[in-house]
Amino acid sequence: MKRTLLGLFGGLFLALPLAAAQPVEEVVISPQAIVVNPLPAFEVEVFVDRDASGEAAPVYEIGEAMTIGVRVSEDAYVYLFNVRSDGVVRQILPNNYDEAGRNNFVRAGETRLFPPQGARYEFRVAGPEGLDKVIAVASETPLDTSTLASFEADPNFASSTIGESGFAESLSVIVRPLPQEAWVSDTALFYVGRAAAAPRYGTLSITSEPSGAQVFIDDRFVGYTPLRYGAEAGNRLVNVVYEGYETYEATITVTGGETREVRANLRAQQRTGRVVFESDPQGAEVYVNGQRIGTTPTGAVTLPEGTHQARFVSAGFDEVTVSFTVNPGGTQRVSAELRAQVGALELQGNVGGAVVFLDGRRVGTLPSGTGRLTLEELEPGIHQLTVTAPGYSTYVSDVEVRAGETTRVQITQTQR
Repeated sequence: MKRTLLGLFGGLFLALPLAAAQPVEEVVISPQAIVVNPLPAFEVEVFVDRDASGEAAPVYEIGEAMTIGVRVSEDAYVYLFNVRSDGVVRQILPNNYDEAGRNNFVRAGETRLFPPQGARYEFRVAGPEGLDKVIAVASETPLDTSTLASFEADPNFASSTIGESGFAESLSVIVRPLPQEAWVSDTALFYVGRAAAAPRYGTLSITSEPSGAQVFIDDRFVGYTPLRYGAEAGNRLVNVVYEGYETYEATITVTGGETREVRANLRAQQRTGRVVFESDPQGAEVYVNGQRIGTTPTGAVTLPEGTHQARFVSAGFDEVTVSFTVNPGGTQRVSAELRAQVGALELQGNVGGAVVFLDGRRVGTLPSGTGRLTLEELEPGIHQLTVTAPGYSTYVSDVEVRAGETTRVQITQTQR
């Protein structure tokens, strides 16, 4: 004859393995008093026989039989608890009833059912009506769960009356010292008697691109994307944060008993630096990537990180282009030495060997044959040109040198 054990399970939060990131918290407690590892290295799944997915909250009548299943993705010690709506906690696994109950080591990929097939006992749902939870905790090493339930009242199945909040707090104390990758939890929910007319909690299913982003709900860290999270019905502020990307923020209305999908397509954050532009002489117009920035010396200008080109423009001076790289978060200076624009004179004379003076300074000799002499790098403006040769008339004239141009001058000297 089978022994009947009354009063079982509830609550669902499914935490999947996520992309690597630095955890904000090692342990998260959801509004449903569910303890979660926000960055687990393996999985545990718990479910009841009316919902193999472990994601719904089926209804069981008082007195109905129930089977609980659990599986892990890596070898682990598994602990199963039923947290009832009246605050009673019962440890399902391990138990002292039989060998199957005492052995809570589960192999990777193995599915264990409780009660196991052929067991001399069964689980039947007991009152009161309400939402119950079955909580699974898997650990790479054995855990001391004596603060969660004891065998004082029943030598076969440990229990306590610490309630869901007390259970969550005590469990968090147990798992917090463990390495982040050494434990994981999962929860299945079910209603006893009837489902609530207006369920208090709904589910947020949050994904992001890229994945592995930190998720905050109502300014509280709850885990990493992709994430399923049980949240209280109502308006919830959701922030999705990933380094180097703009923060996603949205107010999401959670409906009790329903799942709301949240997709955060994160945009790469434009990192910037600050640049001060200078020139000698001052007063040059500065253009960066074709856009006018200001007149030198400028104040600190904010620019996106990366390589840019600055063009310095000043009347009477050659334009100067400077390539520079903006590093995020810093302030740097970009300077340009401006050269005054110059012109040239091309002299064509008729006396070879004639000596040429410009503003009283000897600058060359007209070559024999071509009689052509070019004077370069001359300051723009009016200059006095003098050409002398023995036995010939002296040529004197004011000539204008234009910036960036070559002025041609015909020189004719006559014999005396």
